[in-house]
Amino acid sequence: MPVKLLIVIRREYLQRVRSKGFLIFTLLFPLLMAGYIAFIISISHSGSRQQYRIAVLDESGHLFAPLSARLEKIKFHQNSQFLLTSIPDTGGTAPALAGMVTAVLRKHFDGALVISPGLRRVRYYARDVTNFYVLGKLQSAVGSVIQRQRLLAAGLPARKLAKLLQPVNLRQYKVTRNGAKADQGQTFALAYVLSTLLYIAIIIYGISVMRGVAEEKTGRIAEVVLAAVDPFTLMLGKIIGLGAAGLTQFAVWLGCVGLVIGYSRMSSNAALQHIPHLGPAVFLLLIVYFILGFLLYATLYAAAGAIISNEQDMQQTQMPITLILVLSVILIPAVLTSPASFKAVLLSEIPFFAPVLMVTRLTASHPPSWQIGLSLALMLAGIVVIIRFAAKVYRIGILMTGKRPTLPELLRWLKAA
Repeated sequence: MPVKLLIVIRREYLQRVRSKGFLIFTLLFPLLMAGYIAFIISISHSGSRQQYRIAVLDESGHLFAPLSARLEKIKFHQNSQFLLTSIPDTGGTAPALAGMVTAVLRKHFDGALVISPGLRRVRYYARDVTNFYVLGKLQSAVGSVIQRQRLLAAGLPARKLAKLLQPVNLRQYKVTRNGAKADQGQTFALAYVLSTLLYIAIIIYGISVMRGVAEEKTGRIAEVVLAAVDPFTLMLGKIIGLGAAGLTQFAVWLGCVGLVIGYSRMSSNAALQHIPHLGPAVFLLLIVYFILGFLLYATLYAAAGAIISNEQDMQQTQMPITLILVLSVILIPAVLTSPASFKAVLLSEIPFFAPVLMVTRLTASHPPSWQIGLSLALMLAGIVVIIRFAAKVYRIGILMTGKRPTLPELLRWLKAA
């Protein structure tokens, strides 16, 4: 490797890792993420009501008692539970319903439940119909009680109903080469976390490359530096140096994830033992995808930084590149729901999406080796093409001043370079 390139790499790397912001963010980010997750969980628990007061208009005449008994046994969010109040329909259904709705609006009740004669229809009125956890529990209890009443009406003995209506608990197991392991959504969460970490690292250091290039250009520093090194060496050194700093930070974050997973293997804590275990090959591939993803996007950001002239241009120029990266994060749920589908495979092979989406598939499932190899080959080919394009733009744009070049002007640069 040329000496001048090594000097540029060393300068960019040390300038980044020696900053206080780098050290603080590298060490505190895992703690901030853990604190954020704990905060969300605590808020979701503390914000729950101790009692969900529901007014019930039972036009069937025999469903209130079993429904009340069943719902009072259901507890969620620690001590929260349902509390039912029977509303007589002595004045008719319409007036009783109007009074219940008024009571709900005045916050005397959290909801109103109306059960029609013959158990043909059940209606629920509430100010808040977005708490799907509460609505799910309520719907499950109402459906179970109505089903029991229908079976009793059909002549089945009451003593057999408890066994016939006993709920079935569907347990999920993830099948791996090391056997089957219980999984109730932990793999989904871990895949999302690792993909998001990769996205954050790439976008932070990609934009850092762009800002570094733009600052050197607008501050006339590039003119001095280019007297000693050629434009391609300067661009490549900046990308590799900042990429090495980003890799250092990403490796620390992966190390924290690895420590948690390793501790979960040895811990007797039941909750920790449910954390999915990732092999060394997966961690190695995570680092490879970070390096290739960073090179892909950082090269584009470097070219973008070379053509801007002010801060306003920077925001506008980086937007198309950033939107491509953001789109890969938006596609994570679609890939996670079916990681082996044709759609997921196709998306994860596209070089611009592969750094995030292939990591998602690696964590959630076991993609065939040929798919991993193909995505890496396509990314390498994309990096070669983009570097050639970016080098031409960078060579001319780094010394250009004035207004931002138009698309026809960029095409002329590419032909002239």
